Parts: sequence; structure tokens; C-alpha cells
Amino acid sequence: MSTGRTTKMLVFSSFLTILSPALNALETDWLELKEGHEGQKIGAKVHRIKLPELSGDGGQHLILTIPKDELKSTGNVREVVVVGKRGDKEETLPGTHYEWSEDYENDNYGLIIKLEKMENYPIRVYLKDDLPLPENH
Repeated sequence: MSTGRTTKMLVFSSFLTILSPALNALETDWLELKEGHEGQKIGAKVHRIKLPELSGDGGQHLILTIPKDELKSTGNVREVVVVGKRGDKEETLPGTHYEWSEDYENDNYGLIIKLEKMENYPIRVYLKDDLPLPENH
């Protein structure tokens, strides 16, 4: 085996090792926080946005629908990570909680995301299985 080929294989293997955590997370497109907005990547849709009540916890609740043909079961999802995008900066939103509604509507899962505070910029949702995401997400 030549040195050039060995080097290429090592670089490719390193690249796959770095990417492997992200490959084990199903992700949405960037979703605008507007009711009815639908992403193309897995067909996730912003079904409803519930604004916080005056005496409530301060954050809004988002109900996303995810087609069951894209996500076979919610049982394999160990963590839901929500990333926000402000301009060119992406950051994981802190204090995010979620719950599933198994049979929401028209063969979709309902993903109810509770945000810690009011947000109005696009979000991306990662549905993780057992492996961690890259450090920047």
C-alpha cells in the first residue's frame, strides 16, 4: 500500500470518526418560529406556538409534528437538542424540555418543546440516540 493511499485512508477515517456522532442524530431544517412553517429535511412542521402566560414560567411552548415515516419510534430518541440561530451564530438553547405525543395527528408524532424564555429566531432540532453530538451543537 502506498504512503499517499494510507494517508488518504487515515484522513478519511478521522473525518468519519468526527462526523459519526452527528450521523446518529436525526435533525430538522432550520425552522422559523411561525405556525405552519415546514422544513424539507424530515418534514417537521411548526404546528402550534403557545405564548407564555403572564404568571407562567416565561418561555413559550412549541408543538412540532414529525412524520412517522421519518422517525420510526420515539423510543430510540434519548435526547432532544434545540439549537437557535442568531445571524451567523448557532447556540444550544439552555433550559429546554420536551415531551412526546405519540399519535398526534395524521400519522405524525407531536414533539412538545418547552423553551426557557421567549425566542423568535430559527431553531434546528436534533433527535439524538445514544451517541453524543459534536461539541459545537
